[in-house]
Amino acid sequence: MASRKDFMETLYRESSGRIFDFLYKYTGNPETASDLMQDTFLNFFKKYSNSDLNKEQALKLLYTIARNRSINYAKKFSTVKESGTDDMGTYREEGQSFERKTELSDLESRLMDCLDDLEEGERYALVLKNIEKYTLADIADIMGISIATASRLVVKATGKLLEIAKNKQILPME
Repeated sequence: MASRKDFMETLYRESSGRIFDFLYKYTGNPETASDLMQDTFLNFFKKYSNSDLNKEQALKLLYTIARNRSINYAKKFSTVKESGTDDMGTYREEGQSFERKTELSDLESRLMDCLDDLEEGERYALVLKNIEKYTLADIADIMGISIATASRLVVKATGKLLEIAKNKQILPME
């Protein structure tokens, strides 16, 4: 049992940052993302602490639980997202000039606004594919859809995101 406890502790230590980032990209609020992350891990530990999952299986389940928790949260508190301070600065790479950091922060903020204009499933698919670097098979598994549907969702969402960015003049018009 001690080795299973070590596995769970290691899983939390190594994965909590990724799950937090995923939830933060969805909620835009660090406090909410932190609460949802803790709830995700608590739910996972309650249900799967005695199961014989490997790290990759556990991570997929964590993303699935996080996605479901954030959907439930959004339904429960269907209000406008708070746009507070950006506490994600601690996760950014050091050594960039102040001007570059400001430029990237502004671009990230404007692109996050574009993500907000996508439907929920499209937003999740893009975040999992482009930010979390999951394969289409993994995305399908996490979202509970077929691989073909995941592929269509990513393609459709990418096209919509590009169109939204062009309309908001983030990307140059063709």
